[in-house]
Amino acid sequence: MALEFLKKSDFIARLGLKTVNDLIGIDIGTTSIKLCVLKKTKDGFKLENIAKRSYEQDLLSDGIIIDNTFIAQELKNLILENKIKSRDVACALSSYTVIIKRVNIPFLEEEAFENSINLEVESVIPFPLKDIYYSYYVMGVDEEKEDMMKVQIVAAKKEIVDGYITAFHMAGLDPQILDVDIFGVTNIIEQIYNPKDFSAVAVDIGASVTNIAIMKGENIEFTREILMGGKYITNQIEKSTKLSYTEAEEKKLTNDSLVSYLFEDFIFNISSEIKKTINFYIATKPKETIGKIYLTGGSSLLPGLKERIGEDNKIEVESINPFLFLNEEESRLHAYEDLKEFIAIAIYLSSRVGDIAL
Repeated sequence: MALEFLKKSDFIARLGLKTVNDLIGIDIGTTSIKLCVLKKTKDGFKLENIAKRSYEQDLLSDGIIIDNTFIAQELKNLILENKIKSRDVACALSSYTVIIKRVNIPFLEEEAFENSINLEVESVIPFPLKDIYYSYYVMGVDEEKEDMMKVQIVAAKKEIVDGYITAFHMAGLDPQILDVDIFGVTNIIEQIYNPKDFSAVAVDIGASVTNIAIMKGENIEFTREILMGGKYITNQIEKSTKLSYTEAEEKKLTNDSLVSYLFEDFIFNISSEIKKTINFYIATKPKETIGKIYLTGGSSLLPGLKERIGEDNKIEVESINPFLFLNEEESRLHAYEDLKEFIAIAIYLSSRVGDIAL
């Protein structure tokens, strides 16, 4: 089933046909749910609602929702507690659950092009067409072969996508857009920081997965997922100190010498994997330079991590501030400062209301 992109980041485009005024951006992670509602005005986006809830138990396993009933009830509770009226949703799949492939296709008429895409999907995606949803984005003309187009194909197994849609329907919500998390991160970087003169690296360090993408302009050149996240550190602190999970989470973000020694291997491994990714990219594209590394995700707050990444890679590292995307008074945003590293994807997803409010 081919599903048309609305933008380069859209995995499953319009899932409904009605006019949408407000869109709830929902980011379901391994151990947390983040949501955001923006209001589009002539001066930009204003913040209407923002919330985050954390959990001791895992919500996802390999990017797949573990308990649809539980997720549905939690979404109902969050929406009720925050007095959110909209029922239209944009959500993102974990990039760990999707397959992203780039192919070259000759310039063709529309019907022939669609047939060619089907053949390419069958060739590069290791699952039968009947078992997947897929979409694509035409990136532009191939620089080396001007009679060819660069096309990015994104696919996910139906059981994964259908699990999200089922959970939303159980919560009384209407899914309008299903995106991919790392695409949301790179899009918000593009819109806030607009790195044009160099390639940039986006790194989203979550509870169980670290997503890395190398972007050049509006295109994603390379993606990689590392099965390593901050929950590992939390579990190590629990075992070493006998603290509860919640207490261990709080202790993780302090520079307490009683636990900071537990961070060393994790910080080294994350920084090393980022360096390996950059070196691989530069080896395949020696004319390219990496100008900046952008960090987000709750585990990017780990003391010493940002500094180590900068030292090891000799590249400037900046933490993403997604609130720069909004036209809001700084005094109002100050109240949500502790959500800054967690909320980028949910903010971007809510901003996609402009793509469907036709």
